[in-house]
Amino acid sequence: MVSFPPVVVDLLRIDANIQRFHRATAAAGCQVRAHVKAHRTAELAQRQVAAGAVGVAVHTASAAVRLAEAGVQDIVLAWPWPDAWRFPLFADAAATIPRFAIHVDRPESITGIGAAATERDTEVGVRIDLRHTPAESALALARLAVDTTGVRFDGLSGYCPTATADEIRDRYEVGRRYAQSVVAVAEALRDAGIDCPVVSVGGTPTAPGACGVDGVTEICAGVYASFDGGLAAAGVCAPTDVALSVAADATELLDGCAQHWDAGVAWMPAASPYSDRLVPAHVCPLAANLLKYGVEITVVADGEQVATWRPFAAPDRV
Repeated sequence: MVSFPPVVVDLLRIDANIQRFHRATAAAGCQVRAHVKAHRTAELAQRQVAAGAVGVAVHTASAAVRLAEAGVQDIVLAWPWPDAWRFPLFADAAATIPRFAIHVDRPESITGIGAAATERDTEVGVRIDLRHTPAESALALARLAVDTTGVRFDGLSGYCPTATADEIRDRYEVGRRYAQSVVAVAEALRDAGIDCPVVSVGGTPTAPGACGVDGVTEICAGVYASFDGGLAAAGVCAPTDVALSVAADATELLDGCAQHWDAGVAWMPAASPYSDRLVPAHVCPLAANLLKYGVEITVVADGEQVATWRPFAAPDRV
């Protein structure tokens, strides 16, 4: 029985999960963008891209640069940071990354990013973030992006969370309805004469519903490589698909790892052959805890250690 402490990832399960998710998404005519929030490692990001992901999503410009140095060439900063001091960082990242875009939700971000990019003789892609932008504001923002020097309008992005027990139970319909709403905004932009090349919808649990909607071009998902106990309990994956486990005596690493729809459960028993270990109910907080405690991930295949992955922190600073 494998018992490498304190955190183990099963590489065979990781690869099987990636291949299965990518095949299903490709069959629906969509590309996958792998969000690194669920693992925060360059090694797994590289593995996802090598397996067919169009690129990755990150939360900071520093993380984008870190992954570009690891060979990832298509990166989206999937958060609409409004801080003006960040705009030069975005432009600097765009100057070194073959394809780089960021989420935006207000006019000041578009004009500020455009000015910083123009000053550096580069171009930053922008995607209107419909999670933070009212749909009725999208047309004005898209027009501004098209007209702003230093900015390339890439399209739309939306994230469909499953925050309640009802939403996770009805995840297919939740994903389908949300994707339809994002596609409707894209069609309105096109009716107004604005090209909208990317229609990206996020969320691993809701991806099957979103993929079935004509007009969605990209699924941005973070948890599909490892899954977690909460998704297994909800039926999104099988317990034996969950690829990451934690030693039973390291429960401090699982602090805050409850899912939104089941706030009282932070961990669960792992499936065989890791049944002496635990799995997080929600894997994304675990990645943050690994950084907090300086814990590496032991990578195992067929019961043997084959690698060690170190999660990275890459905050942006003035």
